[in-house]
Amino acid sequence: MSDPLVSIVLPVFNAEETIAEAIESCLRQSMGSFELIVVLDGCADRSGEIVRSYNDPRIRVFEMERQGVAPAATEAIRASRTDFIARMDADDISHPERLSSQHRFLSESSVVSAVSGQVHLLNPLGDGMQRYVDWVNGLETAEDIARERFVECPVIQPSLMMRRSSFHEIRGYREVEWAEDHDLFLRMLERGMQIGKVDETVLSWRDSADRLTRTHPAYSEEQVWRMKAHHLARQPKVSSWGVAICGAGPIGKRLARLLKEEGVVVHGFFEVNPRRVGEEIGGVPVAGPGEFGERWRDAVLLSAVGVEGGRTRVRELAEGEGYAEGVDFWCCC
Repeated sequence: MSDPLVSIVLPVFNAEETIAEAIESCLRQSMGSFELIVVLDGCADRSGEIVRSYNDPRIRVFEMERQGVAPAATEAIRASRTDFIARMDADDISHPERLSSQHRFLSESSVVSAVSGQVHLLNPLGDGMQRYVDWVNGLETAEDIARERFVECPVIQPSLMMRRSSFHEIRGYREVEWAEDHDLFLRMLERGMQIGKVDETVLSWRDSADRLTRTHPAYSEEQVWRMKAHHLARQPKVSSWGVAICGAGPIGKRLARLLKEEGVVVHGFFEVNPRRVGEEIGGVPVAGPGEFGERWRDAVLLSAVGVEGGRTRVRELAEGEGYAEGVDFWCCC
């Protein structure tokens, strides 16, 4: 067999009900030049038996004691032999043209470090996850993904193909208290790397009551905001200029608290509720809409307005006052 072009990295933990479908979706790829590296992460069910039942030379199987998805994925990447790494999860389905379209995109776009694609949500539990997937699918360019990085996680991890060199340049996954995938993407974007997107649907992403995004403490609301504050504080202008926050409600207050813990100066809040204007929150003044664009103009502006339509409205106001998103203005929710 000739050397593969792409390494599919597939961590598995107790996925006996879905792992066969996931593997078969990889084996049905129109581009056959790949290796599928499966890491059994302390499985206590029939996952290992199912994986080993496939007699295909492209499949390589490794086993480790239970450590978690990020260490398992790192072990698989370490064992991989190609320049292109495609992430895959044990309960999802890769569409047949996925590897071909993403490999072509990266091969033709040397400045792009990683590429995602459109995602179809399987078995959504409620409207929240579908709204999230619709939002991610609406990010069509590398510029969209970079701009929205602090709103939510702008990439669905098992839809990603990335360059091995880019993964190693940012030292891979970190051991963090929050989501390791969003943390990885934020560090890539902070380094100036581009994450592109193909137009095609590349993945069917399965929702379930026991998926990590619903059950793991790393995805709790507090940890999500702690991660945002940590990475905002790594922005040179945020750390040197400080911030002004649009929204003095619960979201804005939480963001201010966590930014202060990161050593960032919070100059003040902008708030439309007249009952809050003129007050102080944690020693920080609250200004009304009449002062927007004038007060704290040398600070980085952060939008933390959680009501429907709030992000769009703040964007319009910020643009009208000459703020440049991604430079001295970020949306955070």
